[in-house]
Amino acid sequence: MSEIMKKMVLCISFFVASLVLFGSLDSFANKASAETHTYDGKSPYYNSCANSAVTKKSVKIYANGGSANLELKFSTVCKTAWAKITLSRPAKADGEATALVVRNTDNKQFSCASPGGNGEINKGQTSCYTPMVYDLDPRKAKAVAFWPYTAGETDWY
Repeated sequence: MSEIMKKMVLCISFFVASLVLFGSLDSFANKASAETHTYDGKSPYYNSCANSAVTKKSVKIYANGGSANLELKFSTVCKTAWAKITLSRPAKADGEATALVVRNTDNKQFSCASPGGNGEINKGQTSCYTPMVYDLDPRKAKAVAFWPYTAGETDWY
């Protein structure tokens, strides 16, 4: 094989490996078209959005000798969604559990540890919440939770 062919094969291999590691071209395009809304990334307590909160979706997760309730919260005034996870017992270790809120239109997501959230669940704590994403139709959001060796997610709302 000539040197030029070897370099071409190497370049193509690198390109393919990059796609595998960093996602498809489609995901690159989606990131470029991410939405930006005033409430994205803000705490649910920003502008009192939490005052009009209702639980739109929830799921029970069982693990680690206890259970957790994962909720997709929605502000009827702010038209935003966020995730909240509540454990049935205090966490036994730092970083034991966390939640994510994900928006379907641009895959924007925030965890409890993101600015605007109250931090992942640490030893002795029982709950955490994420920042908000704007969630007015046609947008939908879902909540995802991670607890050691298990995970759960709500349906979209």
